[in-house]
Amino acid sequence: MENQNNDLEMKPKFEIAYRGKMFEVVTWEGKPGVTFEAAVRAPGVRLLIETEKGGEKALLMTRELRREVGGWDYRLPGGKVFDTLEELDKHRESGQDIAPLVEEAGKKEGEQEAGISGGNYEQIAVSKAGASVEWDLHYLKVTGAQIGEQNLEEHEQGDIETVTLSAQEIFEKLTNREIKEGRSADMLWSWLYENGFIGFKK
Repeated sequence: MENQNNDLEMKPKFEIAYRGKMFEVVTWEGKPGVTFEAAVRAPGVRLLIETEKGGEKALLMTRELRREVGGWDYRLPGGKVFDTLEELDKHRESGQDIAPLVEEAGKKEGEQEAGISGGNYEQIAVSKAGASVEWDLHYLKVTGAQIGEQNLEEHEQGDIETVTLSAQEIFEKLTNREIKEGRSADMLWSWLYENGFIGFKK
């Protein structure tokens, strides 16, 4: 027999226990008398910008100085869909589809971090952080973009540079764990597989 309360369990009533600049902590009642909590951050966007290098399919990525890894990291260009939690609140209250906002944010970040213009943006995946941390990352594949100069914000200048990595170079950096944002590494493995660069032999 199906559980008749599934819809209510999947859409609990949240209460904000704490709110900072980028994160808030929300609580809700699961089963009667059981309280859960989660940290919530506004969603982000990451771009798989397809190009070519040496006649082989490649991605335009960034090399960034990152505090959390204690040095340089290879990343997929991207940033925030909403700059503040208040903007996230307004979106939730509107009930509107987030997809157009994700694409808009992707184009903005693509221009700033990667220096691209034009092209086709295809939303290919949403990565969930987990049960106790809500921080969605929306992944877009970009094809046919024109590659130009970065337009970084002042605080980013000197800390982010673009690099074009072939499929072989991406494979090597993943294998050597030089790409440290785990969810993006997972997406890059999928990109390599879907494009026929890796696979299992029977």
